[in-house]
Amino acid sequence: MIDSPAPAGGLPLLKAVARIPLLPALLLLGLSLAMFVPGVVDLPLTDRDEALFVQATRQMHETGDYFDIRFQDEPRYKKPIGIYWLQAAATAPFGGADAPLWAYRLPSQAAAVGSVLLTYLIGAVLFGPGAAFVGAMLFASTILLGVEARLAKTDGVLLFLVLAAQAVLAAAWMRFRSGRAPARAPAGDAGPVVGAGAFPIWAVVAFWVAVGLGILVKGPVILLVSGLTLAALLVATRSFALARMLRPLWGLLIVVVLVAPWLVAIGIASDGAFFREALGRDFLGKIATAQERHGAPPGAYLLAFLGTAWPMVPFVLLASPLMLWRWREPAILFCLLWIVPAWVAFEAVPTKLPHYVLPLYPALGLLAGAALVRGGTSALRGWVKALAVLLPLAPVVLGTAAIGLLLFVERRLPAWTDLSLLAAILASVWAARAFWQGRLQAAVILAVAASMALQAGVYAFALPAFQTVWLSPRIVAEARQATGCEAVTLAAVGYTEPSLVFFAGTGTRRVTPQAAAEWLAERHGDCALAAIERAQAAAFEEAAAGLALEPERVGAVDGFNYNRGRSTTILLYRVAGQP
Repeated sequence: MIDSPAPAGGLPLLKAVARIPLLPALLLLGLSLAMFVPGVVDLPLTDRDEALFVQATRQMHETGDYFDIRFQDEPRYKKPIGIYWLQAAATAPFGGADAPLWAYRLPSQAAAVGSVLLTYLIGAVLFGPGAAFVGAMLFASTILLGVEARLAKTDGVLLFLVLAAQAVLAAAWMRFRSGRAPARAPAGDAGPVVGAGAFPIWAVVAFWVAVGLGILVKGPVILLVSGLTLAALLVATRSFALARMLRPLWGLLIVVVLVAPWLVAIGIASDGAFFREALGRDFLGKIATAQERHGAPPGAYLLAFLGTAWPMVPFVLLASPLMLWRWREPAILFCLLWIVPAWVAFEAVPTKLPHYVLPLYPALGLLAGAALVRGGTSALRGWVKALAVLLPLAPVVLGTAAIGLLLFVERRLPAWTDLSLLAAILASVWAARAFWQGRLQAAVILAVAASMALQAGVYAFALPAFQTVWLSPRIVAEARQATGCEAVTLAAVGYTEPSLVFFAGTGTRRVTPQAAAEWLAERHGDCALAAIERAQAAAFEEAAAGLALEPERVGAVDGFNYNRGRSTTILLYRVAGQP
């Protein structure tokens, strides 16, 4: 497959850049901003998770209650308080409840940028600056990270906290191994630990703080990655010395101090409902059964990896010989034990969402960076060259689909959309050509450039232009035009996506046809409308007739509900004769 597993030295320009102090970090910062910022202002609020997080945070500002989590009048106890506090802090300087949507996304943006820099830090500890720089570049350009960087929810922040814990764990592991036999020592060799007790206390504190904050953001999920990594390292070394370096008793105290106050308080305030919902129904429920129509068989993440990890996929596949031949090297073993146990656990869980395995992608990127920098992948032959076809796959599919749908559905093509998507396609084709010819440095640079152009084209231009799928803001705009009121109040039937609550206001009702008719009769003369999905219109009109109410249709919005996968029409009603 590859001529030799022995290092031969590769990517000389990127390695030279990586040797200049601070320059790799500055370049990665600039790359991350170029990758993640386009579209964060223009992309409308997405349903359902992001809209639920954003609206619950806005209600904290509206009510002044930053302790309990609510979506309208309903408790929202699926996730702990951490992400809501972060979003509340991010939006407070920009108007609180009146803050623009992009302010809610700031924690995810900052976490994504920080995750790229932490990936570089981990790589520098494990492999040196060259592999760290290349691996972080590849990870920064992945599609999945670009998605999570733009959505105001938990997964970007969780990724950052996992990587903070992994950075400390990697440093502890390399220090632990530095006193051992050579890298090719037999598996399970238990030599003396040199310098283990000198592991910095600030690093120990940082590890447990990251774990505690991770629990506050998304419950015990962080333990599925960092916990399994540590457990696997302990099994591999047949020693508890690495765990002792992290001072677990002190660590438990730190975690308890961070997590217990809010958990105890919310447990008392909710009479235990938080634990039943967050742990019983959400966390354990997803482990036991497939929830929310997100079930998939084992192996689904491997298949999804081909798309969600683009464009680093072919470079990761090139690193497979390095993983097989040199798996006993401490740095490579650390990455493998970071990836494999958690990946197996995620594959075993019936509920599957693509972002669950995102915290494992940095390790794959670092292994790819190590293989590329060592040069063992520089001589390609045979069918391995066919991996080049994976590089233009995503831009061609997404680019042509976006342009085609815009022209067919929206009947327009916004400025810069075609140019940015065409640039992504051309850069990816050139990257594939360079890959085929064995010019892997050029392939890496062009692949990263293709991802930058693709993400700009999709998030800044194409997606915001798909007005057909952004129903909620269009419904509110139509309602304002029909009533002449800037602040309208809606009773929604059929179409009850949480984004409608964010755009129309917390007072929005999501009710039955009968309740909508009764509400509209009570609000006669106000800036109030009933927003009825066409399939429920007959039931609503029948209920109105039973109340001697004459509803008047004053508007309609056609579109596509992507959560339900169907076209829909929302009809707007008011009381006949209402000015």
